[in-house]
Amino acid sequence: MDNSEFKKIKQEMSGKVNAIFDDFEESNNRLPTMEEFRVIIADTADNYLGPMEQNTIDGINTNLERQRIREKSLWDAVTELEAEVRLRHDSDC
Repeated sequence: MDNSEFKKIKQEMSGKVNAIFDDFEESNNRLPTMEEFRVIIADTADNYLGPMEQNTIDGINTNLERQRIREKSLWDAVTELEAEVRLRHDSDC
């Protein structure tokens, strides 16, 4: 996966990550822990990635590898976004 695709994923997930932090802080008067954030974002990640293609001509290994690459890129982007939000929040305090 190239850098432009990573940037696209990051841009698409940015609003969702910010909304999670805003909603959590509003409801709990604090930011979510890293574990809480990952539990909340996991459902979004599953929906974003979608179900794994079961009908493949190339074979299941190729499809699994493609899915792993997409999932890793998604989680890398979400982790970066999470760090950016936490940094912004720390500098606001």
